[in-house]
Amino acid sequence: MTTPESSTGIEMLKTIDRVLIREKTGTYTNNKYVVLTADGTVLLYAKEDSGILNRMLVGKSRAFEIDVFDTSDLEVMKLRRPYTVGADKMDVMLCGLPAAIVRKEVTFFKPVLVINDTSDRLVIRVKGPVSISAECNFELYTSDKKRIGDIRKRWSGLSRSAASDRDSFAIRFPLELDVRYKAAVIATCFLIDFLFYEN
Repeated sequence: MTTPESSTGIEMLKTIDRVLIREKTGTYTNNKYVVLTADGTVLLYAKEDSGILNRMLVGKSRAFEIDVFDTSDLEVMKLRRPYTVGADKMDVMLCGLPAAIVRKEVTFFKPVLVINDTSDRLVIRVKGPVSISAECNFELYTSDKKRIGDIRKRWSGLSRSAASDRDSFAIRFPLELDVRYKAAVIATCFLIDFLFYEN
């Protein structure tokens, strides 16, 4: 089993307070992401695992697993979103161990996702804007409503080809945040991409 100490990607994640995420995908293919440091160093690679019929027929509501690897090809995270008719839920595993549970809350105006610990207690609330656009912020708050960072969707431009970069995000979180929850914030960014930016 991979341990945080055996993965350079997870060890690096412990020491940084921001990451960039770029989606690399084409039409009707599994989503792929690259997670980079602020200076552009590759940290992690992520790849969705779902069937083509699932992607075509269920679209952004589809069940999926996302496998996340470091640059040594060690699997360091696994994200699982089962199909559900209720509110969204995604389980986050870090180095083979449960790390967090991400849920989408039912709200009327602003989209809200929550990052809970493995006992399903709130750790971070992620609040989106009233209007989802090509550029917008999803703000991170602690359980006592202190703002600690954000997931910022960046406009990808019109000149991108279908097979190159599509969506891109910039994430800021506290340097001292537990690496399990840094991983869960990255996972939440993937879920935001599925929920609000999936074509």
